Amino acid sequence: MVQQSNNEIRTRPCPDCYLCGVQGKLLYQGLKDCLFGAPGEWNLKKCPNPECGLVWLDPMPLEEDIHKAYQNYYTHQDNTYISKTWRQRVYCLVKEGYLARKYGYYNESLATWKKFLGILIYLDPGRRADLDFRIMYLPAQPNGRLLEVGCGSGQMLKLMQDLGWRVEGVDFDPAAVENAKAKGLQVRLGTLESQEYPNDYFDAITMSHLIEHVHDPLRLLRECNRILRPGGNLVVVTPNGESWGHKLFRDAWRGLEPPRHLHVFTITSLHCLAEKAGFQKLTISTTIRDTNGLFIASRSIQRRGKHVMGGPQPRTVRTWARGMQLAEWAILKVKPDIGEEIALMGEK
Repeated sequence: MVQQSNNEIRTRPCPDCYLCGVQGKLLYQGLKDCLFGAPGEWNLKKCPNPECGLVWLDPMPLEEDIHKAYQNYYTHQDNTYISKTWRQRVYCLVKEGYLARKYGYYNESLATWKKFLGILIYLDPGRRADLDFRIMYLPAQPNGRLLEVGCGSGQMLKLMQDLGWRVEGVDFDPAAVENAKAKGLQVRLGTLESQEYPNDYFDAITMSHLIEHVHDPLRLLRECNRILRPGGNLVVVTPNGESWGHKLFRDAWRGLEPPRHLHVFTITSLHCLAEKAGFQKLTISTTIRDTNGLFIASRSIQRRGKHVMGGPQPRTVRTWARGMQLAEWAILKVKPDIGEEIALMGEK
C-alpha cells in the first residue's frame, strides 16, 4: 500500500465539462504551481463546444484538500504604502473627478473644477481600467446594501463604505476576516451558502477573482440570486480564458494558476453560467486591468518556471509591460473579447 504524503492534494477525475457535459480535450498537462509552490502536477481540459470553451482541471482537487493549495497564498495582505508626492495628490483629484462624472460618486461634495479633472484619466487607459475595477463597475447608490463574496482584507469594502454603501463581506480565510474586522467592517467567516442570508436582502453582490476558485460556481451564483433583491446587481470579475495573454504565453499564462483556478471561463461560458443561475440583462466585456502585472508574471513563468509575486522588476520590464497593456487596449478596439479579465454584470 502506497502511503500518502500529508501535503499531497487528493483529486477526483473531471473528464466532462461542468457546464454542458461534453467530454473535454486535453489542453495542457504536467503543469506546476509556479507562484506559491503547491504540490502536484496538473492537467487542463477544454470544452470543444464553440458555445462554451470552458477550461478546467482534470483531475480536480477534492474540496477537503483544496486548502493545501493556499498555504503560501498572499491575497489577504494590505498594501500599506501611501505616497504623498504631488503626482499622487493630483491623481487623487483626477480619480474623484472621474468617479463623480462616470458613476455619480462625490456629486454633492465635489467642486465642478474637480469633476472636470476627471477627463484626464482617459489619457491613461490602464489607470482608468483600474478605477472601474476598484468600485466593481457599480454606480453610486447611497445606503445601498452591498455584499462582497471573497472580500479578503476588506480593502474594496472599505472604499465602497466610504463612497456611501452599507457593506458586508464573506471570506473563508480567518486571518483575512480578522484584518477586515479591524477596519470596522462587518465580515463573516465561511462560505456564502453557510451564512443563510434572508431572501431579497442585498442591492449588489460582487466577486473579484473568486469564481474561478469555486468547485460548484452554479450553486454559488444561484445563492447570490436568492439573496439579491429584485433589480439588484451581480458583478463578477475573472480571468479570460480567451485573452491575448493566454494566446501569447499559453501554458505559462498567469491566469491559469493551477491548482487554485479550478475553472477558467470564457465570455460565452460565463454568460451561460449566469443565465443558468437566473440572472437577466447580462452585460459582459473584457478589460486591460492589470494586464501589465499579468504579462510580467507570465513572462517570468515562461522564462524561469516561476514568479515571485510583488518582487522588484527592472525598469525595462515594467516599461515593456505597460507597452503591452496599451497594445492590448488598442487591439480591444477591433477584437473586444481578448482582454485579460472578464467583467460580467447581471440583474435579478
